[in-house]
Amino acid sequence: MNGLSRSTLALVFLLASALAARFATFSVEPFGTQRVNLDTGVTTLPQGGVLTDHENGLRLKAGYLEYKEGSFVRARSAELLSEKETFLAQSLEHDILKQEARFIGLSFSNPDFKGLKAERALALFAENIVVLKGRVQAESPRLQAETLVVNLKDQEALALGSFTYQEGKATLRGQGPNARLYLRFASGKVQASTKVPPSASPLAQYAARLP
Repeated sequence: MNGLSRSTLALVFLLASALAARFATFSVEPFGTQRVNLDTGVTTLPQGGVLTDHENGLRLKAGYLEYKEGSFVRARSAELLSEKETFLAQSLEHDILKQEARFIGLSFSNPDFKGLKAERALALFAENIVVLKGRVQAESPRLQAETLVVNLKDQEALALGSFTYQEGKATLRGQGPNARLYLRFASGKVQASTKVPPSASPLAQYAARLP
């Protein structure tokens, strides 16, 4: 921790007039008071603040924050920004070592999806995968599904279980747990098919990562 002992760091938190404290992997900008538990190493920001994860290119703004350096970040009323994605959530828990985050009440947007919402979601940052479950729906493309796995890197997505997809006057529907819808994004357009290419079949395995 840049040569600072835990007690020295706590003193900095309590006495320094600056509103930011820099860590090895992220910086902290509190909106109000900070509480440091020296026994657990957990810092709480009751009024929230901004955390910037420099190593992974993430910026988190929240109304309530709790974190332990190098371990986890928990937040409520959260906005998480990556290079191309925006995650708005009622709550999230970011496991720093696993490079993954779990969300409750997520609204997600990126160049391919607008207004993509779900009751719960899992972002696997190292694998560029987002898994969404529970009343999944998107404004663009117009989609409703039980489960959706999005491959951010390859710009593709796979809906699993019952779904409804609308494009213009055309509508695709699937019923039952074995229903599948494959979406491919390119040049600002989306291609939808109920036939899943072999290269995209592994996406289905990610759904099990989110109960």
